[in-house]
Amino acid sequence: MLDITEKNRDWVFPVEERQFIPMGMTEPVQGWKTLVRTDGEKDEVLHVCRDTYTMLSHDDVVNSTYDAVKKANISKDFEFDVRCVNSGRQLEVEVLFNDLIIEPKKNDHIKYRIRAYNSLDGSFAYQTTADAMRLFCMNGCTTPDAISKVWARHTSQISTEGGSAKIVRGLENFHNQKDVYQAWAKHKIARDDAERFIKKCVVARSSKTSEEKHNQKQLETLMGQLDTEFKTLNKTKWALYNCLTHWATHTKETASPIRTTRHRENVIAKAMKTDMWETI
Repeated sequence: MLDITEKNRDWVFPVEERQFIPMGMTEPVQGWKTLVRTDGEKDEVLHVCRDTYTMLSHDDVVNSTYDAVKKANISKDFEFDVRCVNSGRQLEVEVLFNDLIIEPKKNDHIKYRIRAYNSLDGSFAYQTTADAMRLFCMNGCTTPDAISKVWARHTSQISTEGGSAKIVRGLENFHNQKDVYQAWAKHKIARDDAERFIKKCVVARSSKTSEEKHNQKQLETLMGQLDTEFKTLNKTKWALYNCLTHWATHTKETASPIRTTRHRENVIAKAMKTDMWETI
């Protein structure tokens, strides 16, 4: 179990399950319930959900992640960070291993990372991922196969055994990823080709017309970041990759940063599995 001072355990708070009685009604709605946070000056409804929904506490996620990392025993030099946001509705756990590093290019270091997510408002399911964090500007790296990923609906059971095994397997894949990164760092690309890829695979919008639609604001943001990456990483696939991961992880200005990051990482992972990514 994680050994941390009580004052920092902001993810631990009481949550009660109560009947769901909509405003203006006196009788509860059958088959539905509410999750209510009760430690504030005023009770706060976190989620309205079906009776079949099983709440998975943030504390269980934090402790099971920590126990899995310790059991995996791949490193003793790691940073364990817990972020609880939106009145405790959403949780992100990040474990960064300081001595598990690959270097695709000289002075371009990437650390092995584990993340776990949970929500009490139904915004996303419990999930763990093993990936990488590039240290140039502390933006996370998203690989097309995410190295290792576990996704599950809310349940009262989390397997520490299974979690530690996936951490070990993820580390093996992480080291293998170095060859991929190095190949991308040598692979020259044209700016126009990168823009076409971003338009079609990253910021495309569904349209009933034959005309291709895309999110112009996000396209401009990505192309601006791509030009920045080109200056330090040259016009390479590695620069495009880091442009995409920068966009995915720099989300503090959004209404829900954790949710936005998760969505953008999924978009990138899907885009990097396309033929267009392979041939760019």
